[in-house]
Amino acid sequence: MAARRGKPPGRYVWAPVLDLLLWYFLRVRVTDANAVPATGAGIVYYNHIHWLDPVVICGTLDRYAVPLTKVEASTWPLVGQLLNWYHVIFVTRGEVDREALQATWQVLEDGDVMVISPEGTRSPDGSLQEAKEGLAFVARRAPEAWLIPCAVTGTPAATLSYRVWDRPPVQLRYGRPFRFRWEEAALSGSGRAGRETLRAMTDEAMVELAALLPDEMRGAYPEAPAASYRYLEFLPEGGGPARGDAGG
Repeated sequence: MAARRGKPPGRYVWAPVLDLLLWYFLRVRVTDANAVPATGAGIVYYNHIHWLDPVVICGTLDRYAVPLTKVEASTWPLVGQLLNWYHVIFVTRGEVDREALQATWQVLEDGDVMVISPEGTRSPDGSLQEAKEGLAFVARRAPEAWLIPCAVTGTPAATLSYRVWDRPPVQLRYGRPFRFRWEEAALSGSGRAGRETLRAMTDEAMVELAALLPDEMRGAYPEAPAASYRYLEFLPEGGGPARGDAGG
């Protein structure tokens, strides 16, 4: 892979602008932000209910985080260019986008953070859809990377209102960071984690995400978290800080 790229110049320019916009249009509250590890490659995965979800997550993390974004957004007037400067990874949905995968793995190899929606597309009704096995597939290339669920609520109420006093509340709630047990996955997959095993690993991760959401948003994952999981190994408490309140 290529040498470490580091944070692109556009991120230094547009991150303060994003902070200002988030403050102006939303009241963002972050719960359990200190669970986000301060070091090491990682994946923040979330429930996708609005196009703003990854924007709010990246804008409230103190880590350099890169979101995956549908390739169609790259053609939007002005927005597409801004996304390029800010640095997102455009992905073609419905197929194996090898270029996007390589770019994702590069971010993790650099020791930075990816922001991923395992559902692959926005939920039409706000409840969790069945996830693709891509979450575990991406993590397999970076076995030491941590993962952490982030439950998002409130973003569908966002509007371009200019009334600062009437900003809609948006809540981000982080869960427990973990790593996948790849040795266990290899055992169940006859030496390598196959598609069915990757599906089971992703489903366990999604149960952790669902537990952070209101009952009516748990959708395909209504079950309670397991006392112990086959494929998840939770990290000790005391992860690094993320910004605790980005919206005032």
